[in-house]
Amino acid sequence: MDHEIIWLIVAPAILIILFFIFRELTNWYWKINERISIQHKTNFLLEKILMQLGAADIDEITIEDIKTGQKKKVKMDTWVEFKTKNPDAKGYRTVKDDTPSEKK
Repeated sequence: MDHEIIWLIVAPAILIILFFIFRELTNWYWKINERISIQHKTNFLLEKILMQLGAADIDEITIEDIKTGQKKKVKMDTWVEFKTKNPDAKGYRTVKDDTPSEKK
């Protein structure tokens, strides 16, 4: 009876460990992690180019807090660094300087 309980605990733990090991090996072999990293860099560089084309001042952009509608100017490097560290952050968006802020 004791061996069955131990086996019911150990077997899923071993399967989970094997899953993560094989997952890492697969990601390494197909270079998935490297591709994702390069894609993030490409996206942020393209976003930086886009901001520079639409911004009045190349070194500063205007961002808007989506919840409050407040706008503020930030340095381009600060924004790119923020987006690099928080790729899934959705609290702010970039806007042109002349667009009015809207509160919902």
